[in-house]
Amino acid sequence: MSARTEAPAREEQQVSAGAHRVPGRRPRRTPAGWVRVSVLWILLTVLAAGMLTPLVFGLLASLSPLDQIISTRPGLLPRTWEWSNYLDAWTRSNFARYFLNSVLVTTGVVVFDTFASSMSGYVLARKRLPGQRILEAVYMATLFIGLTTAMLYPQYKIARALGIDNLLGMTFVEYAGIMVIHVYLVKAFVSGLGTEIEDAARVDGCGFFGTYRRVALPLMAPILVTTIVLGFQASWNNYQVPLAFSLAAPDLRTLIVGVSALQYDAVEGMAAYNVVLAGANMALIPIVVVFIVLQRFFVRGWTEGAVKG
Repeated sequence: MSARTEAPAREEQQVSAGAHRVPGRRPRRTPAGWVRVSVLWILLTVLAAGMLTPLVFGLLASLSPLDQIISTRPGLLPRTWEWSNYLDAWTRSNFARYFLNSVLVTTGVVVFDTFASSMSGYVLARKRLPGQRILEAVYMATLFIGLTTAMLYPQYKIARALGIDNLLGMTFVEYAGIMVIHVYLVKAFVSGLGTEIEDAARVDGCGFFGTYRRVALPLMAPILVTTIVLGFQASWNNYQVPLAFSLAAPDLRTLIVGVSALQYDAVEGMAAYNVVLAGANMALIPIVVVFIVLQRFFVRGWTEGAVKG
């Protein structure tokens, strides 16, 4: 091959290689684009600072002496770092017992809610039951009317009549208060899934429950993680139900009720707000850990809704 014919061939190869490299190259941002990105970053930074400021202030106040907090000029940084406030919060009000109660109740709520919400949402999305519209209307009414406070006393009386005015009854009452919204989340997610895989499973002889367990349940993993995070947060932070069950039995207090009770444990006639804030920060740690671990799946639960591939 002559040099005259090799030169165009090389140029053609270089152009072809360059064409393949162009899509991977990051396009240059225009000045208007830099302005938009800068404004967006500034807004997000301001919003993040506004949300984090109370948390930072609460953390610093939990490490401050009480006289600094109640003074007219408390300041932001502690004058002396009182790490003993956390030990006082843990030991003064039997926090170890309250923490265990919170773990037991929250775990029970999450397990019951995940199992029941996934089944109920799947049935409502895939079946057409007699009176289904009426049932869904009743569900929606309970969401908009907000019967949690009005139903608390009857639920407690029923639990007491059944002999489960304990952690088990507390678990069922909390679970009943958060299940409905999770059923609708699962139903909306399943309605967005294709039915091809489920149809193939039924053709192979798999029944309705078998299709749910072997096919639908793995596909619902993102939305189930979302309901787990929401259910954990709702149960862990629940105050009314544990308070009603523990009024006559302080040993049934959960961590949130125990933190609230710290403000009534006065020292020299004043509530120990620094110790209360230390207890509140300890109660916040499990929620933060759960969200950090599951946040990737939590976001997928809101965005996914179709069979891929």
